[in-house]
Amino acid sequence: MKEQLVYLGVDVAKSYLDAALGNEQRRLANDAQGHRQLINWINKIPASVQVICESSGGYERALVRALVGAQLKISLVPANRVRQFARASGTLAKTDRIDAKLLGAFGEAIKPGLMSASQLEQEHLRELESQRRHLTRLLVMEQNRGARLSDVYVQRLNRSLINQIKKQIRQLDLLIEKQIEHSAELSIKAQKLTAISGVGMRTAALLLAQMPELGQLNRREVAALVGVAPFNRDSGRMRGKRAIYGGRRSVRHGLYMAALVAARHNPILRGFYLRLRAAGKPAKVALTATMRKLLIVLNSALKPDLIYA
Repeated sequence: MKEQLVYLGVDVAKSYLDAALGNEQRRLANDAQGHRQLINWINKIPASVQVICESSGGYERALVRALVGAQLKISLVPANRVRQFARASGTLAKTDRIDAKLLGAFGEAIKPGLMSASQLEQEHLRELESQRRHLTRLLVMEQNRGARLSDVYVQRLNRSLINQIKKQIRQLDLLIEKQIEHSAELSIKAQKLTAISGVGMRTAALLLAQMPELGQLNRREVAALVGVAPFNRDSGRMRGKRAIYGGRRSVRHGLYMAALVAARHNPILRGFYLRLRAAGKPAKVALTATMRKLLIVLNSALKPDLIYA
């Protein structure tokens, strides 16, 4: 006899978790003790339980880690999909308790996929990599600001802050490296990516963190996802200039730097770039096309059906 599967919705806030299973609802603290209480409740339920929660700005991460660590079924769903489901089902009111019950109904209707241990590793890598990019932007801002300072004391404070930011960036680099090394899946992917001339560990970490779909999409889908696919701007007889639009900006910026290196040192991509320039394409257009070709190569490198010697 097939085991009954029930869906437990958990609405995650900064301080509290609102959990709902049918008509039973509980409010728990969003901390280690609250997570243990939720796990104990789930283990007492005489049925297979799948927890449904939505992305909540990072407040859900500790809960997800605790549930995956306890080998429980959990799905992390996009908040916009849940809100669309609410409108479609006629639920206009919004409270934490209503949202928890709604998440359970969403799980029962949609049956979303489960969060795996490898996805959890990827989420951890994303958090580390995002923090590194934040500090890098902050470092540039402080360096530019320091160049305009005249007060000696403020200059000293600025230099101290810059040194502290650099130290934290180095620490994050080590944590990112360890995270990739300790994950068999991430380590294999990183080796395949860095085997391509022009792609270093920094770019590989960015792609692994911010592009988990890499290797699962076709060439058009992956180009559109990053935002390096040219879109038409035509109307009637008018033929507008094609331009890239949208996509994941952080990945596109990292890919730009990798394409600059590849256009000089990767024999295939260098030849591709030079052919475009010889055909009269502006440097920026040729480099964008090189970014797209590099991305397609990287996507192909992570295709699961490819075998490397």
